[in-house]
Amino acid sequence: MRIFVLSTALALAATGALADVTYNVVGFPEDKGSFGVVINKKMTPMTTTNATYPLWTVTVPGASGGSGWRYVKLSPEGKEIQRESFLRSFVNKKSTVTDNQVFLRINTKTSLPALPQVYTNVEPLPSKAFDETQMATIHITANEADFADMVAHPLDEERKALKCGFRFINADTIYSAAEVKVKVSGHGSRKYQKLSLRVKFDQDKGETFFDRPIIKLRSETSDPTLIREKTYGDILNAIGVKASQAAWVRVYVNNKPFGFHLMMEDIEEPFLRTTIHKGQQVPKDLGSLYQMGSHVVGEEATMLYLGPNTTNYNPETYENKIRGDNTKAEPMAQLIAFMKDLQEYDPTLPNAVKFWNTRLDVDGFLKAMVMEYLAGAWDSYWWKGNNFFMYYNPVNARWQFIATDFDSTFSDGGRADVLTTYKKFAASRMRRSGKDHPLVSKLIYKNKEINALFEKTLLTVTQKVFNPNVLNPRLDAYAKMIEDEVKWDLAINRSKNPGKKSFSFDDFQKSMNGPVTGVTIGIKPWIAGRAKDVPPQITKK
Repeated sequence: MRIFVLSTALALAATGALADVTYNVVGFPEDKGSFGVVINKKMTPMTTTNATYPLWTVTVPGASGGSGWRYVKLSPEGKEIQRESFLRSFVNKKSTVTDNQVFLRINTKTSLPALPQVYTNVEPLPSKAFDETQMATIHITANEADFADMVAHPLDEERKALKCGFRFINADTIYSAAEVKVKVSGHGSRKYQKLSLRVKFDQDKGETFFDRPIIKLRSETSDPTLIREKTYGDILNAIGVKASQAAWVRVYVNNKPFGFHLMMEDIEEPFLRTTIHKGQQVPKDLGSLYQMGSHVVGEEATMLYLGPNTTNYNPETYENKIRGDNTKAEPMAQLIAFMKDLQEYDPTLPNAVKFWNTRLDVDGFLKAMVMEYLAGAWDSYWWKGNNFFMYYNPVNARWQFIATDFDSTFSDGGRADVLTTYKKFAASRMRRSGKDHPLVSKLIYKNKEINALFEKTLLTVTQKVFNPNVLNPRLDAYAKMIEDEVKWDLAINRSKNPGKKSFSFDDFQKSMNGPVTGVTIGIKPWIAGRAKDVPPQITKK
């Protein structure tokens, strides 16, 4: 069953109960405890319900919007256990209802420095799920023994997902689903004590979490700042690349802290309809979709033509997600035809843009490659043949490159070999036998016309957004915004979980500006270095 709860402000406005003040706080009490609100030294107990927990609410008669307040955690007997150290207040003294605030967190929403919109905005319509100005709380309820066993065996990728309850609470919305399917997700992240989760909603029951039937709760364990992946996505939005949206969330499981995660939408049919087909007439039948990965040892999704049949390609490297117009016997036929065009293409021929624009969204692909190079994305297509989708858009009858999973970026992973010019970046890939990436080598590296477009885009993106003057204020705002959540996350006892520990709070602070173990360059110096190194690379015309 899906439940939407309107914000309390709207509910009160509808009833006309505006003489009193209603207070709302998200909190997880001690066993059978509760919460209260203290106004003018008087404590009033708060209550919750099965439909709203862990949101606690009380309407205080005669309270004034001009009065400050604090929330307190109460014992089962109603005695104060913990009190907020700061005094809350309304900005608008005529207010009669609070947002859904969070215990011990002074800010519910954060104003962030905007990034310039360098190219046409192609973001989907705003969603309550991905409001980057706030950090929502997710509460998952599961069979405790089953969930503990899943966490204890994270490398078991064949394990069935658990049936769980799900609740999402942000400043003005509660979303509940009685049953979702939850499992450990990711590949390299499974080797850490802090795990990523995949949450699948029951579309047959109409539960799609604001039109997102699958979300990923990414642990960000390889990034000491927890900021790199979110920043990468922000820049994709700024340069007009259609990509997954993201927002940070606090995750609890069975009333206990699980972690501070980056919630991202997965590439599924609703993403294609709301994002890829934004501004187009959405087709009744979507085109074919393929997910590419390099998770099989020794293999990469190079986009090299290996033969005319689907059986010539490893299904774990080229996974068909939507068949489209392909037959059941040959689900890769359309993609194979595209790869054959790549193989047969002579990059010295003229009119390359015209030729490839009938087959590929060249503009979108070049922007995605610009970001892979600028951010040193060594776990993506250009460098590793990994973490991307190819979608055949039936509206304009051409392929679209869709980037995904942006964690191994901005020096995350300590790969010094990606810190080079884009031409050396490309040439190093071609030297490996059988692992040339022809979308890069033939289009960007060897074709003069497309190379000129790539260089123009690279320089424009660097000058207008990928530089310290633009990005550093946003990075600083993010660091301040999530600081308390990082401390909270690192205080969670995961000592019984198998796998490696992630970083420390000291690493979180240092990796903004300098190296830490495993991450050789801070995110700010990385951006500054790329911004300085790009202009001299551009061929003088």
